[in-house]
Amino acid sequence: MSEYDHRPRRTAAGGLRPLPPAWARRAFAPERPDDHVKAIIESVAAVWPYGSRIEIPLGVVAAAVLLPLADPQAESLAQRIAALEPGELLVVLRGTWAALWGRQPYLVERAHPLFRWLASVSEETGIAVARVVQVALRAGVLEHGADPDRFLAADLLGRLQQRMTGRGEKSERGAFHTPDMAADHMAEGLAGSLVEGQLIGETAAGSGTMLRAVARHLRRRGVDPAAMRWQAVELSELSAATLACNAMLWRLGDRVVIACSDALAGDSGIGQAEAERDGCLAHRDAAVAYLGERDGGT
Repeated sequence: MSEYDHRPRRTAAGGLRPLPPAWARRAFAPERPDDHVKAIIESVAAVWPYGSRIEIPLGVVAAAVLLPLADPQAESLAQRIAALEPGELLVVLRGTWAALWGRQPYLVERAHPLFRWLASVSEETGIAVARVVQVALRAGVLEHGADPDRFLAADLLGRLQQRMTGRGEKSERGAFHTPDMAADHMAEGLAGSLVEGQLIGETAAGSGTMLRAVARHLRRRGVDPAAMRWQAVELSELSAATLACNAMLWRLGDRVVIACSDALAGDSGIGQAEAERDGCLAHRDAAVAYLGERDGGT
């Protein structure tokens, strides 16, 4: 992305105001992570039609908040990204998911419902996506995604999913977000007794806010969340995809398994999910080895 031409211009998405530089976005971001998350969510909700294909804005924000993981220079590139034409921006989004696949292929495969729409995007949708990116960047989504003290303090993606989902639909599925503060309180006692390598699991996991709370307490104790084993079961395909993105955002590591199944129906699906994870990691490692051999021979 460092090759993109940064020129002030107007796009089909409308007139662009200059995006503040990274230091200004950090300086003016709300001090409390919870307020920062609210600002990002409300900015996105203001430009995306309520209840309309929520996997698109959710996937766009997921890619944006994960961009610092895919590219350490992401914060400094925000102004260039915001100035891109919608078609160019779609290329960046596809490239972000490809880069993330190189890091954590299993979780990206599990997150597929949040980016499969990128295979075919109408001009109108491309313009709407550009608006979402612009307002999310202005609200400091990259700064949120680059700061563990922020991204582990509040479940941005889970709360965005809830915000964009109609109340009636949530009621039918019995899906309501556990408040971040409540999750932190419940996880405090559990995290204090955990040791490295221990299994942490949750059924009906939703977007994983309880896993976030445990990871936050572990980090405060000086324990790397990636040193643990994580298992989650969630029936909703969309929520499981959100959870997969959160697992990357929260730096839970490679030993994460997410089963998209009904935990109350008998088979949790964990065994199949573990096989899928191992297969994805093997595929990634084989691809890296092949590319290394090819490049070494040229």
